[in-house]
Amino acid sequence: MNNSNNKKLASNLLLMFLVYLMPKVFGFFLTPLYTSYLTTKEYGITDIISNTAGLLGPIVQLGLPSAVLRFTIENKNDSRPVIFALRVFSVSMFVFAAILFLTQRMFNIKCAYMIFIFLLICTSILYDILMSYTKALEKMNVVTICGIGNSIICIICNVLFIAVLRAGVYGFLASTVVGYVFTLCILAVSNRKSIGESFGVKISGDFGKEMLHYGIPLVLSGLSWWVVSSSDRYVVTWLCGPDVNGIYAVAYKIPTILQAVYSVFAQAWIYTLYDTYKTEEGRRYIEKVYELYSFVLCGGCSFLIATTIPVAHFIYKKGFYEAWKYVPVLLLSIVFLGLGNFLGGFLNIYKKSKIIARLSMLSSVINLILNYILIVCFKDAMGAAVATAITFFVSYSFDLYYAIKIGKVNPKVFKQLVTFCILIIQAILMIITENVIISIGICILILVINVDNIRFAIQKAGQYLNRYIKK
Repeated sequence: MNNSNNKKLASNLLLMFLVYLMPKVFGFFLTPLYTSYLTTKEYGITDIISNTAGLLGPIVQLGLPSAVLRFTIENKNDSRPVIFALRVFSVSMFVFAAILFLTQRMFNIKCAYMIFIFLLICTSILYDILMSYTKALEKMNVVTICGIGNSIICIICNVLFIAVLRAGVYGFLASTVVGYVFTLCILAVSNRKSIGESFGVKISGDFGKEMLHYGIPLVLSGLSWWVVSSSDRYVVTWLCGPDVNGIYAVAYKIPTILQAVYSVFAQAWIYTLYDTYKTEEGRRYIEKVYELYSFVLCGGCSFLIATTIPVAHFIYKKGFYEAWKYVPVLLLSIVFLGLGNFLGGFLNIYKKSKIIARLSMLSSVINLILNYILIVCFKDAMGAAVATAITFFVSYSFDLYYAIKIGKVNPKVFKQLVTFCILIIQAILMIITENVIISIGICILILVINVDNIRFAIQKAGQYLNRYIKK
């Protein structure tokens, strides 16, 4: 079973690399474009608009994209989940448009901003629904084409709208919308037969209730995670101003490299997890994969902390350079987030959406309190970065508890905590001393601690290479 699972995981990792890592890499190299043509205030405004769409999106989508994936993956011949989701989407977007119109009239908000919020939410939700359905059917070639195509279109539009047409904030937002529209066209064509033939199918009330019963608790989860990952931008803007928020927002560009690694693995791993969690052998396999995954995330975090200052000189232009000091702490946040989501997969498998919602709400409350206290104490966005890291660590702790209790796995907790302590020390020393040499030394220490994982990975890679050569 391990060989087949390894083969499936490796294949999916390669495809997800193209889908999720490439956009992050492209976005990373576009950072000099943003920091050259946008002011800190303009970048802060685009960040607020994007995060507002991120706040409202989970409310409007009612958790249906996750429900489509979960229900379709159980029965790939049943198109009712995606049909039900599309019908609810049509109604919810009509209501949402009316609410936005009334809000704009009441508070006299700039009309263009409201239009972009609507377009971002509409295209992103429809994308999530169709992409979830496509993933559940394991049409990985289509998913790959969508990911690469979206990246290329976004790059072209960013350069055209921002650098050539000098459209500023509007050019940045329009690029994202155009990228979604391009992807939606591919997804619609790919699934036209299965969706088209089933669009008029009658869906029972019980099935609809079951979908909503699973999806609606995830609305609270989505909102809570928005609070954890994005509300700090509002607090920073409120207490420190939009200029500081623009600097803090651009600081996320380096951590997105590590986030891309976690995203790639998470999307590839979900299919293997469904195949392995029921047996004792499968759970031992999950433990080993978790250990290797942890090494990759922690090793990547340590390396990026060590290279933060040289990379910052390359991508942070003009007044954005000081953003580097937030990067080490934000990298720690990504490690806690990625490992927590791996372990939290058991809650999704067993459809424990209510527990997910409760944990997410608890995390959001902790984050809001810490954001205010720490930003006031630091008098800087560093308070927001530290609050995010603490919150994700608390969330990771709960995910670890439920993985052991519900998933019956037994990861190496002590070794994990030692590694965390080393990473925290490295981050603090980098911020205080700005000494790259010391940080590189700590990076080597991480490798030494994980020498068994390195040896195992090399051994497996050698085995696969020998099989390939023999073929």
